[in-house]
Amino acid sequence: MEQSTKTKLLTVEDTFLIEGRGVIVTPAIPVPDYSGPHSVSATLRKPDGTETGVQAQLQIPMLSPPPQVYSYLCLLIGLAKQDVPIGTEIWI
Repeated sequence: MEQSTKTKLLTVEDTFLIEGRGVIVTPAIPVPDYSGPHSVSATLRKPDGTETGVQAQLQIPMLSPPPQVYSYLCLLIGLAKQDVPIGTEIWI
């Protein structure tokens, strides 16, 4: 994959498993910082240098009380926590 055609979305700081769905990664992406599609093909660039293609969904959680700035959570479909080590870069 050509790096010049991809944009770095985030570098993984933590992961949370949602059974049957996939892995939520942090940090969240503030809504003003992203205006692309909510379902994307992404590339994981792991700290060991390997790359994996995945489907990602960017979702705004419903929170109460509402936050001052809404953020997208990134859900990586069908993965386990061990598939996304801390320090992995997500490119879209």
